[in-house]
Amino acid sequence: MSTTIPAGYDSHTVAPADHAGLTCRFLKAVEFTVAELPPSSPDFSDGAQFLPLAVALTQFGPLVFTVAARPAFGDGTVAEWLTYICGKEGYTHGPITPTRIGIGELPAVTCDATQQAEGVTMKLRFVLLEDGGRLFQMSAMAPEMLWLSAIEKMAPMLVSLELREVRGTQVALFPPAPTNAPTNAPTEAATANSPKALMTEAEVAARALADDAASLAPDHPVNARLRDRGVGLVPRVLSVDLPGKSARLGAGAVVGIFRIPLGWHAIDDGQRTLVFDAGGKMQINLSQRTHGGVPPLEFARGCLEPYRAEQPDLAVLAVEFDGIAGAGARNLNISGEILDQYFLVRDLGRPGTYLVARVTAASADITMALDVAGDILATLEAPAADAR
Repeated sequence: MSTTIPAGYDSHTVAPADHAGLTCRFLKAVEFTVAELPPSSPDFSDGAQFLPLAVALTQFGPLVFTVAARPAFGDGTVAEWLTYICGKEGYTHGPITPTRIGIGELPAVTCDATQQAEGVTMKLRFVLLEDGGRLFQMSAMAPEMLWLSAIEKMAPMLVSLELREVRGTQVALFPPAPTNAPTNAPTEAATANSPKALMTEAEVAARALADDAASLAPDHPVNARLRDRGVGLVPRVLSVDLPGKSARLGAGAVVGIFRIPLGWHAIDDGQRTLVFDAGGKMQINLSQRTHGGVPPLEFARGCLEPYRAEQPDLAVLAVEFDGIAGAGARNLNISGEILDQYFLVRDLGRPGTYLVARVTAASADITMALDVAGDILATLEAPAADAR
């Protein structure tokens, strides 16, 4: 935690009387109240139980922030433990990615998750940190309708934890890459599906799905339906090249300008920009993600950890080209569908964040989707005032 406390926050110290080794402190938003916790004696041999250290919550919402600890598990990695904990608690979680915690920038993992509770969808973000055989878990929870403003308030709290006694990391964040996965060159299978970075105008035109820009009109039936459902809005169309069958968009979620072939749709909700075909067979999810100093290729591999946890023998295909790193896997079971999924990562030089494209499609369509995604990352101009 910085010695300078941000406006709207104060520092809260946790000093358990019977667990001196767990003394820590974190940033607490001033509108949060720290609850008085009853005595607790969790059975650490039973599943994923933790000792509660602090629960801070607001009066309305409510928004809930927690800190808990337990001994590290006997085997596995921190990412595998977070996958296990989410599964044990019945949470549906997204990709597990690396992060850094506190002024000491301790390595940790994080993921977002959802839970259905009495007809209400709750959104959560978890951070899991191992230090000297101790496992610390931070979490933020809020109703889905309040999530965007809630996580903006709680995000500094989640990464502010400082341990009074730092013992040092003893467990890897992620499993080592499988021996059949390349570290700096694609395999034959990866080559067949590898994205191109910057495409020529002719190559972009060949991947167009229409001859006009109707798919980017706010009143297009697909876009209007998503708008009315609160999914997001069409990004600003800056220019259209009809002969070249492409358009340039300014997207607020990624704060940048990039091109896409005509006939593709785009929706932006401020957190991510989604590029997709009308039938939904190909999806490119663009977002900025905190990386905690992890190199782009390792970060891309980390995004696949939820799948590797379920399929230990899953072959992860890795590629690096023109400043873009990528990792992917084929024939994944995603919500009951068998699909290919890749994560492409570009470092734009923005402090602490990478631009990440999650590319999902069936095997027959993945090459086109990867080509378009690679070109988006390669052509993105940043910073871009027009995108705001």
